[in-house]
Amino acid sequence: MKDWFPFTSYDFYAYLTAGMITLAAVDRVFLGSMLASQANWTFVNGAFWTAVAYLVGQILAIPSSVFLEHLLGRRWLRAPSHVLLGLDPPRLRETCVRWAFGAREYEPLPVATRNSVLRKVAAALSVPETDMDGEAAFHCAFPHARNVADSATRLDNFLNQYGMCRNVSFASAVAAGLMIWRASQTCDRLDWFLAIAAVVLSVGLFGRFVKFYAAYSREVFRTYDKVVSAPIIPPPTPGIP
Repeated sequence: MKDWFPFTSYDFYAYLTAGMITLAAVDRVFLGSMLASQANWTFVNGAFWTAVAYLVGQILAIPSSVFLEHLLGRRWLRAPSHVLLGLDPPRLRETCVRWAFGAREYEPLPVATRNSVLRKVAAALSVPETDMDGEAAFHCAFPHARNVADSATRLDNFLNQYGMCRNVSFASAVAAGLMIWRASQTCDRLDWFLAIAAVVLSVGLFGRFVKFYAAYSREVFRTYDKVVSAPIIPPPTPGIP
């Protein structure tokens, strides 16, 4: 972001956008589109409602993380680190999500790459490869990836993308619930159209969240394999004749 812009990239993408979508739905359902029909916005009014949207987005980030990232993204679906390293083979649901949303990043790494990563991480953590945990492997590899400038830039971009997609997906789900309730009361075609649009936005951005969430872990492991040398395995001790 520019120096004069009051928000960081993550603030804008992950919080402000989600808050604005939720405020738009609340405005339509409870305020009779008072904000949307406002013709003469002053700087003070604009700054106030922008601040409100930002705060709403901050609050929405809490249930968004709980439900979309930890329950759906890490419980209902397998965590990306486990899938990428082949520790847990993709089930039908992971395969369907990958194909439905074009999430090529949410598939196991090439065999040679994941074997190399597992071997290096196991040596670093002093644990057998067969006992490796995906999250432990990720936390071991992460500092090495952040120390590479090019990789750190990509990781920041992926973070902004998956944070925005996750939060806006959840905000859109909230907006969809509000609009479906209003449409069922008014039977207005516009309300039904807005409700359907919110559902499509929520589902679509959840798929994008999975894609960039997996891309984040994929970049960590890819960089780790590139910058960390393979462990030196000592030759076997010759037997005593």
